[in-house]
Amino acid sequence: MDAKPPIPENAFAPWPRVPVDADPGSDFALIERIGGFAAHAWAINDPAGPLKAPMPLMPAIDGAVREALMHLLELGLIDIDTERLHDAPGYPMHRER
Repeated sequence: MDAKPPIPENAFAPWPRVPVDADPGSDFALIERIGGFAAHAWAINDPAGPLKAPMPLMPAIDGAVREALMHLLELGLIDIDTERLHDAPGYPMHRER
């Protein structure tokens, strides 16, 4: 992976984005599939999931994202850049499309 761009100096400055290859067969596609299976299993089979314990959409999305991220972190397939996380003055909460 190429070096990450610097974080912005203030909370409202735009964040430079890291290019991601999301084509079928890419590493991203494999990670997405593994995380998706974990999220689906939580949603469908877990007693706290939305099909066993009906809930509004937002908590269901949060739970599925949490389950996928936790699974990928536990497998060591993704890492948290703690230095970047703690050095940032703020975070954009929405993806640029």
